[in-house]
Amino acid sequence: MTLIADLVSLHQVDAQVRALRGRLESAQKYVAMQERQRSLLQGRLEEAKSQIRQYQATAANQEAESGTVKARIETLRVQLNTSTNPKQYAAVLSELKGLQTKRDEIDDGTLAQLQKVEELQAKLVEVEKLLAEREQVLTVGKAELDMCRTEVGSRLAELDLERGSAAARIPQRERDAFNRVADLYDGEAMAELVAIDARRREYVCGVCNMELPPEKYAALASNPNTAVTCTSCHRILFISEITTAAS
Repeated sequence: MTLIADLVSLHQVDAQVRALRGRLESAQKYVAMQERQRSLLQGRLEEAKSQIRQYQATAANQEAESGTVKARIETLRVQLNTSTNPKQYAAVLSELKGLQTKRDEIDDGTLAQLQKVEELQAKLVEVEKLLAEREQVLTVGKAELDMCRTEVGSRLAELDLERGSAAARIPQRERDAFNRVADLYDGEAMAELVAIDARRREYVCGVCNMELPPEKYAALASNPNTAVTCTSCHRILFISEITTAAS
């Protein structure tokens, strides 16, 4: 076989290898993305639970404080009813009014804390629902990934052997050039040299569609053991039998 024929063979098997690896990588990326989304939702869930505990603890402390103030108010009312000293009566009344105001403030604060708890509990239900949905999506994604690994694994091993055999037939310099272009264009290392009008010697690259000088065709046609590249995209060119016959 000629160098160009060997390069075309390598190109064909390389494209299959990259397609299978791309399929596997896509499945892996999808699962990884779902796991990240799940992790974010779990973080939101734990944050909401933590905030609920904090607000509930604050509300409980405020309720206890309100109870203490209430007990003091009851004591002061008894003193107020039994007081006979005007000065003492005024002092008790002043403290009583201050404690009643304080108790109202504490109760308002407790109510605000409990309202926040209710809001967070509603948010918690929503996040739990989203998390459950994400878990289902992740389960399906993992199953598809396992299936992909099973289907792709054995075939990929076979193709890797084929690719190694095809690459071994190509000189190192041309093989390195092929690999550089294949990596650059995600496996599209080669392009057909297309004859637009062979009589007028008009040719283009079959991939980037840029016009090629006639010398490119002449070089390929005269020596298929020389790697010729597109002047625009730098893919390695090959001539099909149809193009050769038309010329």
